[in-house]
Amino acid sequence: MRLAPRIPFKRVIYVKCRNGWLKASGEDISLFGVKFSLERWEECEDKDWVKLRIKFNGSEATLNGKIYRKENSIRGVVLFNEDDSFLSKTVGRIITTRIKDSRTCPYCKSQVNDDDDVECPNCHMPLDFTKVDLIKALRRIKLGDILSGKVPDLIKGQICQEEKVEFIGTCDCMKKVFDLIRKYALTDYPVLILGETGTGKELTAKAIHEKSPRRNGPFIAINCAAIPKELLEAELFGYEKGAFTGADKQKRGKIEVADGGTLFLDEVGELPLELQAKLLRFLEDLSFERVGGTDRIRANVRVIAATNRNLEELVEKGLFREDLYYRLKVLTIELPPLRERGDDVIVMAKYFLEKFTREQGKEILGFTDDALELIKSYQWPGNVRELINTIRKAIVLTDKKYIDSGDLDIDVEKLSKDISGKGIFNLKEHVEKLERELVEKAFRITGGNISRMASMLGVSRPTIYKLMEKYGLL
Repeated sequence: MRLAPRIPFKRVIYVKCRNGWLKASGEDISLFGVKFSLERWEECEDKDWVKLRIKFNGSEATLNGKIYRKENSIRGVVLFNEDDSFLSKTVGRIITTRIKDSRTCPYCKSQVNDDDDVECPNCHMPLDFTKVDLIKALRRIKLGDILSGKVPDLIKGQICQEEKVEFIGTCDCMKKVFDLIRKYALTDYPVLILGETGTGKELTAKAIHEKSPRRNGPFIAINCAAIPKELLEAELFGYEKGAFTGADKQKRGKIEVADGGTLFLDEVGELPLELQAKLLRFLEDLSFERVGGTDRIRANVRVIAATNRNLEELVEKGLFREDLYYRLKVLTIELPPLRERGDDVIVMAKYFLEKFTREQGKEILGFTDDALELIKSYQWPGNVRELINTIRKAIVLTDKKYIDSGDLDIDVEKLSKDISGKGIFNLKEHVEKLERELVEKAFRITGGNISRMASMLGVSRPTIYKLMEKYGLL
């Protein structure tokens, strides 16, 4: 099996040697090089560093490489000397387009039925060569790996590793997280991931999936807070034709699609109570019914849930089922906020700067000392997601070689407030939180009886009405 697919490339190409541009006839092309025939080899010596001008999809690209040929042959090869990103946009796009047009796997020659397939359903080799991480992986695999037949798994492993580079950590608390990921991946128990918004809960879930025996199965994520309550049940469990107005055909839900893999329930604390009961029944025997259906359907799914809310508090308030809570928290991982990760914030900032600078095609060499000090001092309430967006914006807007503190667009006044601890000791916020908890608890105990609530809380009936309206209990 050839490591990188080679496809026919019967086009005119131009080779620039020491004596100018020479017209040549292309024969085939791969991610590593192009084979061609050239009549005027006397004007182009073997092993020269050359430029190739290739046309594809109405565009023209110039690639650098080194030329080789057998003695007295009119055929030669140029081995590309380009970075992975450029190859993905040029040669990778040519190969991917040809595969989609022919609907044939370049490795095993089996039929590919879906334009969206990223791997062959027969040999499981990749089909989309516009991905930078795939090209990086292919270029690192050794001959021994090919002969041993490990290539598909190795490619997936390399891509996984590259995609998770942003999951960075050198501090002790993150090392503990990585250790738990490795241990939890070996089991099939539910995992509950806790942490503030932007700390990397979905990345953690993906890392567990990719290191588990289910890695070849699907990873299906659903954000329970982003879908209206009325649609969430149908999205999770699917529905039968005619189950409700507009259900003109049967649809599989996320649980069914995740069969053999992992289902990631993000913001699980937002699930309505009636859906919590149905999810609990599924977790007990891994079977469910579609909306409007009566048949029990089994799905071999591992569930990983995540939330930025305190589920124990929600249980106390009657907003989250206690039995579901204990079913989900068999294994737990608590992700520390970025402000507690020490120098990791500097490591991440430098990594994201390099990554996004390369994507934008800019030449930014680094941060100034005052920018690094600001990055380290800022509390990052939005965590890693806020850091990423801040650096992206700075790269787009700056024209300098080094990003300074002004480019970061961080509110220095807000920084000083964070450092002084104003948010931590904000009395009004704490009083309102306690007030809400007491009103909600009284509402549950009395069943919403105004007189009993007023007596219990020691306030007047009009005050109860105002409090119920304030906290959405009317």
